[in-house]
Amino acid sequence: MAATEANTRQDLEADRKQVLAALDREAGEATALSRWMYAHPELSLEEHETSARYVAYLEERGFRTTRNVCDMETAFRAEFGEPTAPFSVALLAEMDALPEIGHACGHNLSGPASLLAASALATWLDPEQLRVVVIGCPAEETGVGKPKLVEGGIFAGVDAAMMAHASDMRRAHRLFLGNRKFEFIYHGRAAHAAAYPEQGLNALDGVIALFVSVGMLRQQLPRDVRLHGIIHEGGRAPNIIPERAAAKFWARALEPTHLEDAAERLVACARGAAEATGTRLQIETLEGSSPPMKPNFPLASTYRRQLDYLGLDETDHAPSDAIGSSDITHISEVVPTIHPNFPIGENLALHTRPFAEATATLQGESGMLEGARAMALTVVELAHSAELRDEVAAAR
Repeated sequence: MAATEANTRQDLEADRKQVLAALDREAGEATALSRWMYAHPELSLEEHETSARYVAYLEERGFRTTRNVCDMETAFRAEFGEPTAPFSVALLAEMDALPEIGHACGHNLSGPASLLAASALATWLDPEQLRVVVIGCPAEETGVGKPKLVEGGIFAGVDAAMMAHASDMRRAHRLFLGNRKFEFIYHGRAAHAAAYPEQGLNALDGVIALFVSVGMLRQQLPRDVRLHGIIHEGGRAPNIIPERAAAKFWARALEPTHLEDAAERLVACARGAAEATGTRLQIETLEGSSPPMKPNFPLASTYRRQLDYLGLDETDHAPSDAIGSSDITHISEVVPTIHPNFPIGENLALHTRPFAEATATLQGESGMLEGARAMALTVVELAHSAELRDEVAAAR
């Protein structure tokens, strides 16, 4: 090994140890924040106290903060390091919970993990060489937060973005399905269902015909495509032919072309159902649609090396196993982005009460610390290697 290479590795090892030591010193406050969030869940765009606590945590550590960004009261941007630094990384801090079941998606772990990683990095970094940005990301559960942040230019000048998410898996690389969201509203004509049925046009028949058509369509779709929906309006009383009925449907897929084709065929089913039942169809495109995740393999591989360094083996799950959709995919369109998983238990399913309860256990808190450590070390390695940063940028 050349002397220069040996010195470089020694420097990297020393910096890793320094950052991990700082992270361990800060772990108690981040854990307390996570526990507070578990006990005080706040819904999408209502994360006022959570956002305030995030900002206070960062300001106490010297981060420059801007609140109420992109017309969202709970969104913020916090920076440590000079704007002219040659490399800038964003750590994403989610904060919202789910109705009735609280933090069943684990944002009370992933948000504090990003804050903890940022805090540890701030004790080590050269402000002229590295800038760490924490983005407060509201409303992940409704899919509206990150698109607004991207549209508002929050990620301008950022070279990489990441967050780590709770799971029953450990994965350095994870994918997300893109989705398109629709509401199909059928308009008919009311009539007495017994006395004058021939005078009515049954809007609910339009919705039912739609579900039958989608059921048949599923057989001819690629394996990565998902179509699912609900009837949320179906009439008022059995003896009145419904004059209005409505369903909400989501189309999801890993491949962008598959997503667009599935969405078009779903809409065609809806139109065909209206034609068959003589009803009038109104189509609404709903907020919260997102593209599929754009992977960045060099960035994911860098995170994987940190798992190896920490002595942690990935679980035997493919990047496409047990995936849904997330608005982080909008960020992956403009910045190299990863969204790895850290485990907090076994046989857990997102968006369930057992998952929420697992976030408040010692294993849940251990997972949060794992995510913070691996992210912080990923940034350290990126800061050490311009060649690696070029690989990440080239993989966009």
